[in-house]
Amino acid sequence: MSKKLLSILLMTVFVSSIILSGCKKDEDNNNPSPVTGKTGTFVDTRDSKEYKWVEIGNQVWMSENLSYTGNDIKNISDNFDWYDNSTADAWSYYDNTESNSGTYGVLYQWKAAEIACPDGWHLPTDADWKELESYLKEKGYSYDGVVGNDKIAKSLATNLGWKSSNNLGAVGNTDFSDYRNVTGFSATASGFRAYTGEFDKNNEECYFWSATKDANDNYGNRKLSFDSSKMYTFHDNNKYGFSVRCIKD
Repeated sequence: MSKKLLSILLMTVFVSSIILSGCKKDEDNNNPSPVTGKTGTFVDTRDSKEYKWVEIGNQVWMSENLSYTGNDIKNISDNFDWYDNSTADAWSYYDNTESNSGTYGVLYQWKAAEIACPDGWHLPTDADWKELESYLKEKGYSYDGVVGNDKIAKSLATNLGWKSSNNLGAVGNTDFSDYRNVTGFSATASGFRAYTGEFDKNNEECYFWSATKDANDNYGNRKLSFDSSKMYTFHDNNKYGFSVRCIKD
């Protein structure tokens, strides 16, 4: 091979490597970088309580659990009365302990949840929840940063009070700390109250009501768990006591 031909081949390889390197950088720059959106506060004029909110994509969510306890919904502490409440418009503190509301807000039966959101806000529909989930998947909020993955739970949860887990990317695992609550949604392990009145799963799980019910009159909700990296969809009896995150109209 002549020196001239060898020189041409070497120059071609060099130029090609520069082009490929540039393309790789462009691809890296086009990868989404999860960030926390705009934040702020608002005051519920019904009881003068102040709540935090966060912008996620085109939505504005409360970034803490609702704790409204007005006269248009009723507090039920007794287990039998909770189970016997056919109107499903009751609320309670976790374990009937008011001090829990500071961290976990209030647990609502479904009808109470529908009533409880303040003016200008509403109980999120299934479509609202799906929009949130789709946005997080498409923008790389999965704990490993891979676009399209549904392992988004860590990006929604604080590190406050969750039971420890060794499962990769789980809410209760301390791994992938850069993705911890990067959305600013700030979910806490608020547990739930069963339709029979018993309290359970504080420090392990949280459930959020949806405004949408299925054909069998089971009511939608979303779940985060300490030992999982995903957000789950369930449908339950409307007498369960779950947390509420209102979304701006």
